[in-house]
Amino acid sequence: MRLGMIWAQDPCGVLGASGTMLWRVPADFRHFKAATLGGAVIMGRTTWESIGGALTGRANIVLTRRDGWEATADGAVRAASLRRGLALGARALAGGSVDDPRESAYRALPRLWVIGGGSVYARTAFEGLADELVVTTVDLDAGGRARSAGIARELLIHAPRIDDDEWMPDGALSDAPGTWRPVSGDAAWRVDHYLHQ
Repeated sequence: MRLGMIWAQDPCGVLGASGTMLWRVPADFRHFKAATLGGAVIMGRTTWESIGGALTGRANIVLTRRDGWEATADGAVRAASLRRGLALGARALAGGSVDDPRESAYRALPRLWVIGGGSVYARTAFEGLADELVVTTVDLDAGGRARSAGIARELLIHAPRIDDDEWMPDGALSDAPGTWRPVSGDAAWRVDHYLHQ
């Protein structure tokens, strides 16, 4: 089963700051939903808490070592490790407990997703587990926004590096180079899709 990682970042690769989003781009939220609906999403506990609850229409797996966490995780399953989380997600999809309602090009994407946060992306990348990346870039300076909000620079979370030797751009599912989708909320945005080489 193919594994994808999906995230949004600013042009410098900033994802957010300790569970805080530094922008609001509603059209990208819709894109994220269209890509992941009917799939299994694996996330860290901080990401789960920042979302505020289960993502509907998806199997939600939360990575945490906290014993007894299940009692507070309405709509999610706990996994103590990344590999266990991936196995639980694959099992949910193989068992047919989640239908795939995606349309058009979204149906070509994986159904098993890592959705954050930074340490989970880094671990997935370090272990070479992902087959595809779907990366939204928002046209704003997240570091500047963090400074304006009084958030220390060391709290910024960065996306994994996309190495040209490891990842190949997929023009069929990416926006044309140098183009931006219209402003939605705080910024214009674009999507790039990469395949593992």
